[in-house]
Amino acid sequence: MPARSPEQRLQRVLHLARIDALSLIAVAAPAALASLLFRDWFGGAVGTGVALCGVLEWSGRNRLARRSLAGLGWMCVAQLGCLAFLLLYAWSLAHQPPKLDLLSHLPSFTRDQLDEIFPDPEALPVLLQSIQQATAAAIALAALLYQGGMAFYYLRARHVARLAFAEPPILENVPPPLN
Repeated sequence: MPARSPEQRLQRVLHLARIDALSLIAVAAPAALASLLFRDWFGGAVGTGVALCGVLEWSGRNRLARRSLAGLGWMCVAQLGCLAFLLLYAWSLAHQPPKLDLLSHLPSFTRDQLDEIFPDPEALPVLLQSIQQATAAAIALAALLYQGGMAFYYLRARHVARLAFAEPPILENVPPPLN
């Protein structure tokens, strides 16, 4: 298999950045709205921050498409900002007490079953706190791997971008307009 040209590799970076930016915006913006509707101000702020990181990445991608090497910097900052927002959210989730008022919305037979399984009244909150902390750890790990990996990928793409920008741009073969 022949090695890809720098221009082809740069196109791959641009394509991946487009998918990532749009997915950040498409997931985080509705999540922020839902959080705000439920008056979860912190969740709304985190969702808005992540969505803005998607917009920042989109802007960096557009700069890179216009052959500006600074676009990669914008894309790295967007990933690191998104990582910071997600780690802040995971930390907050791990350190807040579980919402036990949700148990009151369960049907009575389910509450009776929970009382049989957990005769000690303190056992269920401890279990829910453990589940919440495990979820926060999973969010933090996934964010570190994905956003950190994307930032590293964009940093490594600087060499490819420099090589591609050293070559003359490839112009599309567009016929002249008819007069």
